[in-house]
Amino acid sequence: MIHFSRMPGRRIRRGVLNTRRLRDAARELFALPPEEFVAARDRLATELKDAGKTDEAAEVKKLRRPSIVAWAVNAASRERPEEVAALRESGQALRRAQRKALSGGGGEDLRRATDDRRALIQSLADVGVAAIGARGGAHRDAIAATFDAASVDDELGERLQFGTLERDAKPTAGFGAIEGFEVLQGGGSEDDEAVEEDPAEARRERAREARAAAQRAASAERAAEKARTRAEDLKEKAAAAVTAAREADSDAKRLADEARTERKRADRSAKAAETGA
Repeated sequence: MIHFSRMPGRRIRRGVLNTRRLRDAARELFALPPEEFVAARDRLATELKDAGKTDEAAEVKKLRRPSIVAWAVNAASRERPEEVAALRESGQALRRAQRKALSGGGGEDLRRATDDRRALIQSLADVGVAAIGARGGAHRDAIAATFDAASVDDELGERLQFGTLERDAKPTAGFGAIEGFEVLQGGGSEDDEAVEEDPAEARRERAREARAAAQRAASAERAAEKARTRAEDLKEKAAAAVTAAREADSDAKRLADEARTERKRADRSAKAAETGA
């Protein structure tokens, strides 16, 4: 059985919505261990309904217990909010760098943005794995993939920042992965319980995730190399254009001088013809 470390000071208090917004109450719910989520949610919904807050009670009732991975990601978000904010900004920077690279420049910006985002994902993944405990390592790839997806999707990123993710997520494969994500069906239902995971299946899943990650990395590296090659080609063409412009300018000045000389000769010849000299 997987045991979850409890986040201190995160018990749902009675009457919480009298002083906090609905999103804050949801944040506290998602901070509970998953096995406590449904009962706490239902108690809160009942309390709200009894207080006449039927709309808020309905919103609370819609909340679903987070998957193991989503719970770990939410825990890391609560512990490292500054890194989550930096991760979301790094995702924006990566998208800007990608667009710049695809238009023929910014190869260095793309490498820097990719490295910065990767470092933040790995740092936050470490926190998420630690939140689960001894069995957290089996979920590391899925945790990292969820941070990856949330870093480049605004809706996921906002839910990550508030610690209310319900499901695992992962980027779509390939260099275009930064434009979207794919939601997995790994979340818990209301009545299911955490079960012992098959070690062999866990190893196979880690291997599959590793292969997928390697494919995404290779695709991104190929695209970055194409962008670098195009950038170098454009630089060479720009340098050649500058040289040609300088040569054309020099020719124009030379021809202008020759034209002035010829004009003077023509003027002298015209005067001589008029005077008969």
